Amino acid sequence: MDSAEQYLRPEPWYRRPATLDRTAFVVSLAALAGETVHLLGTSSAAPVGAWFAFALAGVGVIVARRSAWAGLVFVLGGALTSGLAGWDPITLWTIAVFTVFSATVRGVSAVRSGLVTALVTALSEALALSFQIAQPEVTLAAATSIAGAAAGSALLSQHRYWRSLEERTRDALLTREAEADRRVAEERLRIARDLHDVVGHEVAIVSMHLGVAEVSLPSGADAARRALADARIGVQAVLRETQEILSLLRASGPSSDDDTRPAPGTAGLEALVASFEGTGLDVRARLACLPPGLDATIDTAVYRIVQEALTNALKYGRGTVDLDVLLVNATITIRARNDRRTDVVVAGRRAGLGLVGMTERARSAGGDVDVAADEATFTVTVTLDIDGRHDS
Repeated sequence: MDSAEQYLRPEPWYRRPATLDRTAFVVSLAALAGETVHLLGTSSAAPVGAWFAFALAGVGVIVARRSAWAGLVFVLGGALTSGLAGWDPITLWTIAVFTVFSATVRGVSAVRSGLVTALVTALSEALALSFQIAQPEVTLAAATSIAGAAAGSALLSQHRYWRSLEERTRDALLTREAEADRRVAEERLRIARDLHDVVGHEVAIVSMHLGVAEVSLPSGADAARRALADARIGVQAVLRETQEILSLLRASGPSSDDDTRPAPGTAGLEALVASFEGTGLDVRARLACLPPGLDATIDTAVYRIVQEALTNALKYGRGTVDLDVLLVNATITIRARNDRRTDVVVAGRRAGLGLVGMTERARSAGGDVDVAADEATFTVTVTLDIDGRHDS
């Protein structure tokens, strides 16, 4: 079966939630390490509150790997502690932004986490600035917190949408495969019914001829009469068995009005074309005069293939259908060409499920199917070799 990757470009690795989550974690650790080095390198000793704040933030970054909300609370507590200690909390609320981004990309509510982070980071910056709310650092802390939460939520939504597309693509592929299998089974069932009707008719004729031969024998030909009688019994047994097979096939398959009709043949092609013209389909037909006595399998196959070709043209085509049924050098060629509608997408030979039925029918008669499609036209060509099947 085809894979979804053939029809849908894989999601880039750098946009996957797991990658983004790990990146935010690494950036947060790098920020903590950098600020720790800065604290150690300052000429004046950092307040104890600053060290405690960074310890809280470090614990929060680690805990966030297990529990997003718990880790975020620790990080925000570190930012608030830094502000209370009078130490600029810009590094800590930057870490809080990455933490809330990591939380939302993992599925935490962006509204709640974003608002909580924005309020706490803005408050920590205001505390460090002695509640000078008008300072741009306060607004920047709140804005970046909300932006981090929104970015994480947006990327998660995009990832979920991508996954839904992949699932729908896989479901469509499975449905297409199931539909194709169903159409193949239906067409094989119809082929079996048609062949049964033909075989039953021929067996009945053979039985009749055997009866005529039996009553026409002269007196004294007892051995021949017994042989003919035995042959008639065998033929009648075959006829009964084929009738039982027909009953089983029609009971196991979908019922339709065609089930009880005899197998159609090339004699009904003109009436078939006329029935499609009655639906409004414009058909330019060239129907060759096919020889009588065609093999029953080929006779039925020609009719069914033309029927399916015109059905496809009616469903998916527009304008005139050019239909040719030609006989050249013991080969019957069926060609149907029509303009395609612009809203119909053809992705190779398997796009039209009607082609499944035509292919099965052609193969049952030893033929081939060729499909040619472009932006404007669609052409189906079927060849059936009657050499050796035609009773002259």
